Amino acid sequence: MYLIRQIVKKQALIFLRNPQLLLLLIGLPIILIAILGASIGDLMNGETVSIDAKVAIIEHGSEQEQVENFILDVEKSKLSNEVKTAIQGNTEQLSLIETLIEDVLGSNELEEIITLESIKPSEKNEIINDDSFAAIIEVPENFTFNTLQHTMLGKGEPGMLKVYKNEGKQIGSMVVGGILEQFQEQLTMISFAGKHSISMEAIQVDSEAVSGEVRSINQKKPITAQNYYAVGMAVMNVLFVASMIGSFAFQEKKIHVFNRVILANLSRWIYFSGIFLSGVIFGFLHLLIVYGVSWLFFGITWPNLLGFFVVTFGLAIAVGGLAVLLTAISYRINSEVITNYFSSIVVSIIAFLGGSFFPIGDFSKTIQFIGNLTPNGAGMTAYLTLLRGDGISEILDQFFFLTLFAFLLVVIAGFSFPKRGYTL
Repeated sequence: MYLIRQIVKKQALIFLRNPQLLLLLIGLPIILIAILGASIGDLMNGETVSIDAKVAIIEHGSEQEQVENFILDVEKSKLSNEVKTAIQGNTEQLSLIETLIEDVLGSNELEEIITLESIKPSEKNEIINDDSFAAIIEVPENFTFNTLQHTMLGKGEPGMLKVYKNEGKQIGSMVVGGILEQFQEQLTMISFAGKHSISMEAIQVDSEAVSGEVRSINQKKPITAQNYYAVGMAVMNVLFVASMIGSFAFQEKKIHVFNRVILANLSRWIYFSGIFLSGVIFGFLHLLIVYGVSWLFFGITWPNLLGFFVVTFGLAIAVGGLAVLLTAISYRINSEVITNYFSSIVVSIIAFLGGSFFPIGDFSKTIQFIGNLTPNGAGMTAYLTLLRGDGISEILDQFFFLTLFAFLLVVIAGFSFPKRGYTL
């Protein structure tokens, strides 16, 4: 036990003698929490994103004349009197572009996000080169007449709107595109009503007559962006503790610490234990400090403190296992390459898979499953479960996984660690 304490003490002294390293370990996650929580907070919290889409509409020809010409064609057609009466009774619905401009793009619901400007055809080239417009809608000659002929009488081809989208204003152009798709659905509805002698009022829904409220299916406490990134950055950066302990342990090779263990006829598991405990202790302290600062500056609290300490301890055990494995491999290959590779590349990869940067698991169950097989991913899942208000019983699976993960790493390290007679 004395030698184990000395190994832990030596690791602690190395940390204390490197204040810049300590500042990086603790300061980096705090800075990242503040930056990511502020920059992506609105998106993750489901808040409204400000949209200001400037839309130009160019009309060729008079729509009123097109509607009048269509009514004349209907009167001359072989349609039944009932169908003719139904079509003539819906003349307001026949002005398709007027409906698009006044009732759709110019509606009260869209007036705050869409600014509509009517442009003369002669100004088309000038407007296309104007980057302030999110989209330009060009209505070709006889668009309304051709569309009504096709949908109501089954003659000819429907008119086609030309839409020019500004790729530099992607959100605004996407909004306009979605609105036009809905407008196309309305045209289909008009066609159906006209062909079957149905009044448009009969198939429209009065939104004011529909009452109710929206409730979330999941009534648990929602996760804010600040909470999410506090957890994500903590579980990612604590992995650097393992790589640093592995690096420190390899540096001790130069002063023959491990050789003295071998010469003293002590089991290599003594040295394992010292490295493992160092990883557990310093990983646990690192997490407590990061979450403590997050509580002071960002107001992040834990509804279940016992569950919090259980998850933190489980993650610290996994860090200890990683520290032992990195140390063993470094001793085996007689190089710090593995610890440098782990801290510079592996941590970033498993942090991405574990969801530290973004809840990527929400988009793919496969990635979510793989992420939960990483120590940071399992720890993050457990922490977020607690933040949602679940009890300790809901995070026991992650705790046991972290413990088993550490055990397997220590076993692998046991086979990798240099044995007596191995030249270091």
